[in-house]
Amino acid sequence: MVIFWALMAAGLVAGVTLGSIAWYSSKKPAGWEGAETPGWVRKMTPKSLEQTGDQG
Repeated sequence: MVIFWALMAAGLVAGVTLGSIAWYSSKKPAGWEGAETPGWVRKMTPKSLEQTGDQG
């Protein structure tokens, strides 16, 4: 039972983390256009993708 709850917690943390990165990388919703992107979120540009080799 402990393993089950550990996996549930890990999934929740992963979901919140990936969702936050996706949200901050996307277009901001109405009213949030001027919001600053946190410094820990990597800027996704075509040039940065070429340098890292990520070809989505």
